[in-house]
Amino acid sequence: MRNNSKQSNVKLPNYSDNNVLRHILKEILIVCVWVVFGALTLWGIDRFGLISSTSKTLGNPTLQVEFPEVYEIWKGGEVIFVDARSAANYRQGHIPGAVNVPINRIIPYLKMLPTDKETPIITYCGNIYCPNAHQLMEVLLGRGYQNVRFFPRGIKGWQAFEYPLETE
Repeated sequence: MRNNSKQSNVKLPNYSDNNVLRHILKEILIVCVWVVFGALTLWGIDRFGLISSTSKTLGNPTLQVEFPEVYEIWKGGEVIFVDARSAANYRQGHIPGAVNVPINRIIPYLKMLPTDKETPIITYCGNIYCPNAHQLMEVLLGRGYQNVRFFPRGIKGWQAFEYPLETE
C-alpha cells in the first residue's frame, strides 16, 4: 500500500511553558503601563486627587448651584458659565454664552477665561454623574480663582427644564 500523506518539513518553535507565561505577563504589563500613562495624561497626576485623598471642596454644598437659582443667575448675565465637556459635545449644545474649557485639555483653553480672579464662574458638564464640572472647579480654585461654583446637573438638567441652548 502506498501512503499518500506527505510529511511536512516545517519546524515549529519549541516554547516551554515558562517562556509562554513570561511572554503573556510581559504583554499584560505593557498594556497596564499604557493604561496608567493614558489616565495620568488625561486627568493629570494630582489635579483631581489621584495621589492626595483630601479635597478642599468635597461635600461643600455652598459651592454647588442648583435650580431655579442657576437659571436666575444665567439670566442676570453677570456670571461666566464654563462647559467642561469636549469641544464636540459643546458644539452640539451648551448653555448660551458659555465658554468651553474641556477637562482633558485645560491648559490651552484657560486663556479663554478672564484674568480677573474675582470673576464669578459656574462650571458644568453633562449630568449629575459627570465629575468634570467639579474637577474643573477644583483646578480653577487651585489657580487662584476666588468665586467658582459648579452646577452638578449639567446640560442634561438644563435641557430637562427646557431652558435655551446654543449650538455652533
